Amino acid sequence: MLEIAAGLFVQHGYAGTSIDQIARKACASKQTLYRRYPSKEALFIAVVTNLTGSVLRAMEQTPLTNPLEELRHISRLMLDLTLRPDALGTYRILIADGHRHPSLQKQAVAAIGQPFHNNFVRLLKAAEQKGQINPGYATDTTARLLTGMVTGWPMEDSLFGQAPLQCEVEREAFFSEAWSFFLNAVGGKQPTAQPA
Repeated sequence: MLEIAAGLFVQHGYAGTSIDQIARKACASKQTLYRRYPSKEALFIAVVTNLTGSVLRAMEQTPLTNPLEELRHISRLMLDLTLRPDALGTYRILIADGHRHPSLQKQAVAAIGQPFHNNFVRLLKAAEQKGQINPGYATDTTARLLTGMVTGWPMEDSLFGQAPLQCEVEREAFFSEAWSFFLNAVGGKQPTAQPA
């Protein structure tokens, strides 16, 4: 049901998609939808949460044995998520309809944006504690700079109808350069192997 709703939201926009359309396409009744999701807004937030769920779960389950490597892995997952057509469709909806539905944006930030950010800060703090980054960089600003560097340009170009980083080689080359730049900025170091 969430995948059907996601497809319709991306195709018709938030305002152009009705609960009736979703129910018909899902071969379900409106009552069934309303039992699970009390409003169209709640359904949209469930769609977005479902879209980002696997990355959020991966973030929350990181064991912090090597926080810097885990931060790298999560940053790369975030780049891949950002470039997915369904994610881009969701961003477009939030940009196009968010000003008409401010609570939609607030809920999206609370359900997705804030958990992503909190996990980035958590990993930065763990990396700082293990001496993998210089002191003073486990901050909100550093987390925002990292996510902006990794996803900002690709997302912007994609939202403007361009198709950046379509092949894996281009995507990995861009990410590797961004990650190296980040490591240089924060004094990033991988832990040295302990002698046996």
